[in-house]
Amino acid sequence: MKIVRVKVSNILEVLGSQVISIDGNAENVYIDNLADVANVSVTTLDWVNPSKTDKQMLAENTKAKVVLVDDKVNYTESMKTNGKVLIHVREPKIALCIIGNTLFVQKRRPGTHSSATVSPNAKIGKGVFIGPHCVIENCIIGKNCMIDSNVHIYDDVTIGDNCVIKSGAVIGSEGFGFERDENGNRFRFPQIGNVLIGNNVEIGANTCVDRGALSTTTIGDYTKINNLCHIAHNNVIGKNVVIAAEVNVAGGNVIEDNVWIAPSSSLRGYLTIGKEATVGMGAVVVKNIPAGEIWVGNPAKKLH
Repeated sequence: MKIVRVKVSNILEVLGSQVISIDGNAENVYIDNLADVANVSVTTLDWVNPSKTDKQMLAENTKAKVVLVDDKVNYTESMKTNGKVLIHVREPKIALCIIGNTLFVQKRRPGTHSSATVSPNAKIGKGVFIGPHCVIENCIIGKNCMIDSNVHIYDDVTIGDNCVIKSGAVIGSEGFGFERDENGNRFRFPQIGNVLIGNNVEIGANTCVDRGALSTTTIGDYTKINNLCHIAHNNVIGKNVVIAAEVNVAGGNVIEDNVWIAPSSSLRGYLTIGKEATVGMGAVVVKNIPAGEIWVGNPAKKLH
């Protein structure tokens, strides 16, 4: 458990317009941890999910002195007697995330590790961290990105702002494309396209994103890709897509906004996965999936 002593006044400053109101005497009150539900203490910053039917009771009975709640939780006499502080916010879990990311998560100081190899032609934005043993070729990296150790970013890759590329990822290598000659022997189709990654994207450890063959492999803003995934050439992935661990996405797919792809699933290639669709765990997708539908199984079919 990470211990960071934080005054309530600092929390309110960080949350800004998220705060609706505050109940209780917050003067000289502090928290020092964000614990899981089984380890809440007096100095934990706790939160109550607004969807809970017993949220009033949860706020009353938590050991924590400071609690993030919505505006439907009342400040009672017993809370006042026990010196509780209720911070009413629009979305308690979002507020907890803001506090955690701002005050508890250790930030990497911008800079390039001495063991990294960076092309003199690379364009690196302000506030970027490049970790040990990275290879950064002729590419563009936006501001405030974190490039962890042993990442290889090839030529003709553009990465937006506030992105995270975790250890061992390979971005922009040649795709797996071959043709046959007159003797039936395979030879490589030229892989001379590029990769375009939007803002606030996260790419997990040991994930590979191939460049387009003659076009662009695209990953939209706020998309999150977990560890050990393969994104082949010419895929066009929209915004806010979640691709969980060990997913294999063959070439040429269009994955529209807000799609969720569960762990260990595979997409055949040259398919369209419609907006807000869900691909179930371990599914093998060989057909287009319409928007909003849930498909599971091998071969994947609509879940009735």
